[in-house]
Amino acid sequence: MLAFLRYSFLVLLVWPSAAQAQLTPEQKKATIQWITNLQDPQGGFYLAPQDPNIDAIPQPGLRATSGAVRALKYLGADIPNKDKHAAFVLKCYDATTGGFAEPGGAPDVTLTSVGIMAAVELGIPREKIAKAMDYLKDNAKTFEEIRIAAAAVEAWGVKDCPFDLKPWLVDGPKLASHGSFLDPRDGGARQIGSVTALLLRLGSTIRPDDQKRIVQALRDGQRSDGGWGQKDAKASDVETTYRVMRALMLLKSPPADVQKLRAFIDMHRNADGGYTTQPGEKSTMSGVYYCVVVSKWLDEMEKK
Repeated sequence: MLAFLRYSFLVLLVWPSAAQAQLTPEQKKATIQWITNLQDPQGGFYLAPQDPNIDAIPQPGLRATSGAVRALKYLGADIPNKDKHAAFVLKCYDATTGGFAEPGGAPDVTLTSVGIMAAVELGIPREKIAKAMDYLKDNAKTFEEIRIAAAAVEAWGVKDCPFDLKPWLVDGPKLASHGSFLDPRDGGARQIGSVTALLLRLGSTIRPDDQKRIVQALRDGQRSDGGWGQKDAKASDVETTYRVMRALMLLKSPPADVQKLRAFIDMHRNADGGYTTQPGEKSTMSGVYYCVVVSKWLDEMEKK
């Protein structure tokens, strides 16, 4: 199953360097405040602060809500108005199909996975969204769908999953390896990290020699700006960086250069306490989630 990952990479092992300072209590407080300021009074969270030049009434979103409650968890903060946010998530659930959708939209695998993760985080009883797992089983077909569905299964509990995960463990890597893997220094680390996280999240084991190859490939894929990016992209991006770091976290291995990665994440922090997905842009809940989680993983790695 992991034969496609057994490539020979000519690499130089670089040990983690001294990291920049972690977030101060004041910075964490500012980020928590940024998140809580985006609550809808009736439940749910907004993706970003309302533009004062736009008259439209802001609407909470399922993605934003899932990102908000999980970011608060990683920041060690309580979720305010938890019951209201849980009620909002349940409104996004279609009991007929078992799928989750953004308000007024149609369900899909990604949103159903996001909805399950938000529901678990908010303590919603599983019996209230039980058909969501059936929806994933019946509809997750592509690698990206299986990858995100695996995250939902992990949140639900692999041992409690009501269906057989073996097909995903077999089909996921096959779908991902369609074509050829890229050099880890040119975007390939994203794919390698995505497949690795899929396997580990679903309870699969990776042989020690394969783990060493994977870790080395992921470390080698770290770019000069400190993050990881997609093929042909000049700069790294926080979403790809999050994927690779998810794999390294599960493998219990730090990146090659922790200091550069912290600097990369810091480039995405704004004065309002939020984070952006692209330096220089406005803060969004997506940017906050990716950057907060990666920072938390680095903190945990440095404690060991």
